[in-house]
Amino acid sequence: MTPPPIDRQTTTPFHLKLFYRLNNYHHLSDFSSSAPSSSYSGPTSGPNAIRTRSPPPPQQLPPHLQIYTWQSCTLRELSHLLTSALPSLLPDPPVGTRLCFRLIYPDTKGAATMGPDARGRYLAKDLGSVIIGPRESAIANGGDDDENAIGEEGGQRKGSGAGVGGRLRIQGNDADKTLQEARFVIGDYVDCAVLPPLEDGSVAPPVNPGRGMAMGGGMRAFPGDAGRGRGIVEEVAVVG
Repeated sequence: MTPPPIDRQTTTPFHLKLFYRLNNYHHLSDFSSSAPSSSYSGPTSGPNAIRTRSPPPPQQLPPHLQIYTWQSCTLRELSHLLTSALPSLLPDPPVGTRLCFRLIYPDTKGAATMGPDARGRYLAKDLGSVIIGPRESAIANGGDDDENAIGEEGGQRKGSGAGVGGRLRIQGNDADKTLQEARFVIGDYVDCAVLPPLEDGSVAPPVNPGRGMAMGGGMRAFPGDAGRGRGIVEEVAVVG
């Protein structure tokens, strides 16, 4: 049975970190934190006292956007958010740029079976990719409205997409995939690889799932169904 849609006026959105990197995903080790060292019950004063080391500083996360959204947030919405908040990430013209997304989530199963050595580990799951097309204003004024002009097969870029007044068009079969469909759990991350067009103007292929995956790639140890609806991004903060 399909859950009822979320009423954005009455449902509280959750916090999401959207990471981004040019030409590739981040390594999973960029998100991992060291397991805490075991405690020592020996003397803390006197000639045999153990001088414990200060804990290492918290690991700084890669650059990211902090947003508030819902489980029904789509890759199209995340793409619009990223490209509007950080236009400098895109080449000029941006048409033909591919944005690849993947889910980053804790290795809860490993932590349960491997003990403290597995704490702080993360796994990754592919979400899909989208391609940036001409601005919507250009299409409304008679531009090429062919969905396949910048499609999965590549091809030549059409138009600069540099018009003023409209959002960049987000294309591709994965554009309407939602966080809900990926079994997103509040606290997970989303990582985006920004792939500019190739030298011949064609669209770059998606990132190989094996690239940038320092650890894991398995299934989550628990489901993540926490609501559904047509959510959009409400608030943005750039970190890093």
